[in-house]
Amino acid sequence: MRRSERVCIVNRLEKWKVCLVAVAAVMFGASGLAAPAAADAAPAPCGPWLQALEPPSEKVHSGGEAQGVVKVICPSPIPLAVTLTSADTSWVSVPDKVIVPPGATEATFPIRTHQPDYIYGDLTVSLTAKLRGRTLTQPVILQPGLKFVDFGGRSSIVSGDDVSIFVGLNGPAPEGGMQIPLESDNPALQIPASITIPHGASAIGPRAGSTRIPENADVAVTAKLPGQSLSAVLTLLAWNYDPGEWSFTGAAETYGAYYDMTLNLPNPVPHGGIEVTFTTDHPKIPSPSSPRQYSEGFSGTSQIQVSIPSDIDGDVTITANIEGVGTRSHTVRVHPNLLGFDIEPWLVAGGQPFEGTVRLGTATSVPVTIQLASSDPVVQVPAELTIPAGQSSATFQGTTSPVDGFTFATITARHPSGRTQEKDLYLDSTA
Repeated sequence: MRRSERVCIVNRLEKWKVCLVAVAAVMFGASGLAAPAAADAAPAPCGPWLQALEPPSEKVHSGGEAQGVVKVICPSPIPLAVTLTSADTSWVSVPDKVIVPPGATEATFPIRTHQPDYIYGDLTVSLTAKLRGRTLTQPVILQPGLKFVDFGGRSSIVSGDDVSIFVGLNGPAPEGGMQIPLESDNPALQIPASITIPHGASAIGPRAGSTRIPENADVAVTAKLPGQSLSAVLTLLAWNYDPGEWSFTGAAETYGAYYDMTLNLPNPVPHGGIEVTFTTDHPKIPSPSSPRQYSEGFSGTSQIQVSIPSDIDGDVTITANIEGVGTRSHTVRVHPNLLGFDIEPWLVAGGQPFEGTVRLGTATSVPVTIQLASSDPVVQVPAELTIPAGQSSATFQGTTSPVDGFTFATITARHPSGRTQEKDLYLDSTA
């Protein structure tokens, strides 16, 4: 064969190779296979047929998102383009295609659901996948999803007030109800961790409380379901109260008893009222009249009564705290009060002496003078008795007059606080 004839044959073979590559590219495109990157790629060990279309195994909340999976029977050395369609794109939409990468046997694709209307029971929408002439169809089952979150038409409240949070579905809740977690991005609005919309209902509006804050703040409340979340924003308006030159005062000293104090609020109480709490630094004294509510518009003075036990001797500090405003404190010197009064003996013959003892709740740091009196002159007692500093009791001597028959007299011990104790002394006729 001549050299020129050999060259011609080689050229013809090269042209046939080019033609074969072009034909193969057309065939790959027609079968759903992406074109190979190189003409000398190795053929697949098996036909990359569509094996499965797997939608979400659980029901999908309408308006939410989910994922599906397509699977092929064996890996391919080239990308595989699987065509996807939805039977009703107004409810469920999917991408036009999903690519199974070279060497893989499956790929996930996003499923987006919508809410063109309300769902009454489950709604089924079919998805279809196609590859190389093979078609698979599977259903996606929709159930009601989150439709709205709002605050009953309110966009703001004064911080410290309550508000209703309305959460709604685009259909009635299924049997057993639907539990919906809630979140607030600001602790100033306290909401429940979750709510449950009862079976057959499509909305619920629980109450939420708020705390007072000094500056306006936006609070986002978010309701969540698998694959879906909705948020609404509420503005908490600042709450401020300037009571003016307010005070909390009382006497400089007192005895263990009821101690009256005065709370003075010169400026009117603002929206929502205020709460005032009272505390003391002494463990034996209970919190006085705490807490006390003052309604919107109140101003002026109010009396606060503190119950002080008899067994205290020393300084006691009492503090008033106005929510969101501050505190005022007053220190009072407390002296022990009258605790007991005894007569010994309680029966004597007329003309015989007797002994009485007056007791305080605890040792006194200053002398305390007790007034004594008898209801009948046949019994004589000192006009007063002084309990010295450092002591908690003192004793006095009393006398009686002769009597002809059985009688009695009442002896009274009066503390400086006004508290009294009484004992009866019985007299028998003089022998």
